Amino acid sequence: MNEKLYELIEDYNLGRLKPPQLEQFEAAVATDPALATAVATQRAEWEMRELLAENALRAQIRQGFAEQPPSLWITRNWKWLLPVLLCLGAAGFIFYRNTPAPAGTLPPAVPPSAVPADTVSTPQVPPSAPPPQQPNDRDKNMPDPRIYAMAAYEIPESLSGMRGANTEDTLGLAQTAFAEKNYRKVVSLLAVLPPDERQEALNLRAHARFGLQRFADAARDFSELEKGGIYRREAQWYGLLARVATPSAKRNEWTKDLDAIRNDGTHPYRKQANDLWQRLNK
Repeated sequence: MNEKLYELIEDYNLGRLKPPQLEQFEAAVATDPALATAVATQRAEWEMRELLAENALRAQIRQGFAEQPPSLWITRNWKWLLPVLLCLGAAGFIFYRNTPAPAGTLPPAVPPSAVPADTVSTPQVPPSAPPPQQPNDRDKNMPDPRIYAMAAYEIPESLSGMRGANTEDTLGLAQTAFAEKNYRKVVSLLAVLPPDERQEALNLRAHARFGLQRFADAARDFSELEKGGIYRREAQWYGLLARVATPSAKRNEWTKDLDAIRNDGTHPYRKQANDLWQRLNK
């Protein structure tokens, strides 16, 4: 499992995903047994760690009681015992409060008579909330492909752990910022591409925009790289992921690009394209 997918599952298990990404992820879990297993496994691992910590504490307390009377043991050890108990209690409360309810579980209904008439109002969408996404031509029963596109994305080895040798050069500063995952700074530094290093800078900016989930902008950068140069084949794959992840993109607009990579026996990302196709067509 790649790091990005693990973090996505962790955000879901901790209740950090917000609509519409929450609904998209839950739809993917409902139709992808492997993803559902990964979610359940991570949650079980956390519960096991809590249980082991609790058992270790109980064993230590029992050992202390065996060596000296309980009242004397508690008197001597209350300074560390109380914080430990408080921390365990707080951790358990936070975990169970943030753990999403199982699929199909609904909160208890509130009788209409219990709600004062003057408190009933039409829910308002916050001004900053994006408008609800239209289904385009996607099947309503199909999980949102964006989930799979983001999960399939991995930073290429050429950019992984990269740090600019020349920190006085614009590209070098951007490379250092990318290594620190400061993608906003990368995009800001490369708002105007250096003419003598245009390909390298454009490739870096495209990945930074993907990291910021500015998928349409990333797709435009990758599309330019696809026209030719050392990043052409790599940009075909990452440009495809950016187009799949773009909310306004229609399925038939990127399906042919996915098929082109899958049917190219020499393409370096053919395996990844086949894996993505299988997930999208389950």
